[in-house]
Amino acid sequence: MSVFQGAAGLSRRGFLIGAGGVAAAAALTACGSGGKPAAGGSTGPWEFTDDRGQKATRDQRPARVVAYASSAAALWDYGVRPAGVFGPQKTADGGKEIQAGNIDLNAVTSIGNAWDDFSMEKFAALKPDLVVTGLTGTKPTDMWVLTDDLGPKVQQIAPIVALSEYKVTLPKVIERYAQLAVALGGDANSDTMKKAKADFDKASEDLRAAAKEKAGLKVLVLYGDKDGLYIAKPDFFADLAYYRELGLDIVSGGGSEDYWEQLSWEQAGKYPADLILTDSRSYALPRAQMTQFPTWNQLPAVKANQLGDWSAEPRFNHLLATPVIQKLTALVKGARTDITA
Repeated sequence: MSVFQGAAGLSRRGFLIGAGGVAAAAALTACGSGGKPAAGGSTGPWEFTDDRGQKATRDQRPARVVAYASSAAALWDYGVRPAGVFGPQKTADGGKEIQAGNIDLNAVTSIGNAWDDFSMEKFAALKPDLVVTGLTGTKPTDMWVLTDDLGPKVQQIAPIVALSEYKVTLPKVIERYAQLAVALGGDANSDTMKKAKADFDKASEDLRAAAKEKAGLKVLVLYGDKDGLYIAKPDFFADLAYYRELGLDIVSGGGSEDYWEQLSWEQAGKYPADLILTDSRSYALPRAQMTQFPTWNQLPAVKANQLGDWSAEPRFNHLLATPVIQKLTALVKGARTDITA
């Protein structure tokens, strides 16, 4: 297995898992039932059926939650404050990773700061009641970080709730995290979150209008590293699938793999695009370093400086997702549609 020498020193397998994995092609049958908050508050039985169809049960509502970074960020703004967080949270220079949202990293215990970093000792010491992560494919083991043999080990200590990010649109994922947050005692109807929902709806309609106004604009979304480019397949990413629903013409990579089509740098011009969005997570190759590849510099969108940021890990509540949509809308509004003409 080759080594992916990114900023975080991740294995290529770690990148693929972290970026969504190489899941089976069959579509996930999402389970529609949500959590059941215990009557009368936190006392009494608690259960929640996740998107694998697996039911997590506790004698009372979980109080000590450990969650993957983006899951923890989704829950945080509803008032659910995980005790522990795993997955990328801090950058190499001590800053906060995009996935961490509004989490106060000083107020939580880090169980590991990368996809291949999970301390069972720290995890067990927290005496967790519940583990929350994202589901990135059709198999029960297609989870952020908790893959292969790690998931069963974690499950022996606390039940896992995995919410699907696979071939579902952004509003559906947000809805599921809201359901889980409420089941865990969070507030989806706070003034902050109600305003966030209204802002999200307005931002979505603004993007719809911008996409209509810029009909013909071709958008390419990708991740780059020193070995080549990964062209995103919008159907597999909750945010990109949603933007497509709103009318944005996002070019899709080909091939049989889920999530991405891998290209060499020599193939950089395979898909003509007017606007290119590049993965802005800290371990992705920055656009400033992409300029070392002549084929990148020759792309019409690059020459026209029609470039923007995107994260392969979307934000899964209205408060976090709205600014992302607003920035994309501004990019679309300011973009020329004749770059590939």
